[in-house]
Amino acid sequence: MRRAMIAILWILVVISAPSYGHAQEFTPAIRPGEHRLPFEARDDLIYIRAVVNGSRTTLLVDTGAVFTIFTEKAVPTLRADSTVTINMAKGSVLASRLPVGLALGDSDTPEKHCAFRLNAVVGNFKFLNAEGVVGLDILRLFKSVTFDFKNSVIILQDR
Repeated sequence: MRRAMIAILWILVVISAPSYGHAQEFTPAIRPGEHRLPFEARDDLIYIRAVVNGSRTTLLVDTGAVFTIFTEKAVPTLRADSTVTINMAKGSVLASRLPVGLALGDSDTPEKHCAFRLNAVVGNFKFLNAEGVVGLDILRLFKSVTFDFKNSVIILQDR
């Protein structure tokens, strides 16, 4: 009788135990001061959704870029107070510094987006499937930046 009772309890434990297979993925909880921005990795590049001056667009995340840069399509240059020359791998581009409103990630969920106001570099750039590049001037505002490739999120930890 005792063995039968133990066997029944063991079966109930096995049946009610959570499944950790491929059908159910574990998503870590978002901690206070943490932002989880979804990204897409393709063409060996990291693309992130963004809103630039109120318009939805796609940007590249480049840890080697010193500045955040936008194309003239993303930020039309009606008048530029100052111009700068940006030296890139494929040559130099004349660009302007303009005030830009930028929200990275999903702007509908507070912990899945970050908003900024910055003087960004805008010029006649070409970035494959993106309208700009998020550079170190934005990334260094955070205590840490982690790329979670399994869950396709960039985790930004506030200072």
